[in-house]
Amino acid sequence: MAGQGDTRYKALDHPIRREIIQFLASEPQTYSRLLEKLGIESGHLTYHLRTLEELVEKDIEGKYQLNREGEQAYRFLTGETKPTETSQSLYIYGILLAVAFLLVVILGSALLGAYTENNEQHITELREDTSILTLEVLDIVYEIFQDWEIPREHWTELLLKIIQIRSNLEKKYDLTGEESINEYADHLRTYESLLSDVIIVGDPGYLSLTIEKRYLIRELHSILLEIDEKLTVL
Repeated sequence: MAGQGDTRYKALDHPIRREIIQFLASEPQTYSRLLEKLGIESGHLTYHLRTLEELVEKDIEGKYQLNREGEQAYRFLTGETKPTETSQSLYIYGILLAVAFLLVVILGSALLGAYTENNEQHITELREDTSILTLEVLDIVYEIFQDWEIPREHWTELLLKIIQIRSNLEKKYDLTGEESINEYADHLRTYESLLSDVIIVGDPGYLSLTIEKRYLIRELHSILLEIDEKLTVL
């Protein structure tokens, strides 16, 4: 008998209740219309409708109709589906969701790993480039110490290299968030202003440099040595 062995559709064990489900599947029915079609007593119909309360509901006109579970029961009754089909579908859907989530996690991890690797490579390149620039600037500063009356282009070259070092430090700060890197960049910005003043004055000789400016050049030498020493750990 349809529905036997399945507690969800236990109500379908009785032939009258199966008829009620079939009648309501075609269209909503009034209580009196069901009595007429079934040919049973009012008390019996009330009992059967109460038994079907999980499958049947009333519409706004007071007529009896199948709810969603009742429609599923009707499809089961007519062989269009099985009572376990919904749960099986949900189970499969759950598995698909789990697989999709796992794929997202794997893909996200791969992308994060690639991003981290690219960042580390970029940081390494910045460190190497900055180290080379720092050594080149130190060579120019040593030359200034030996003869303050060096050509303007040497001062200009010094300024451009310091700007590049400062730019590299700022990029590295953006990638690592190390505050000490940002502090070094701020220091170099001060020396950029100094060198700009020196270049604008003209061909700077020893006498054209104030004591303050010569002192700042020596400070620049010290800060460059410090940057060069700490580049490997920044």
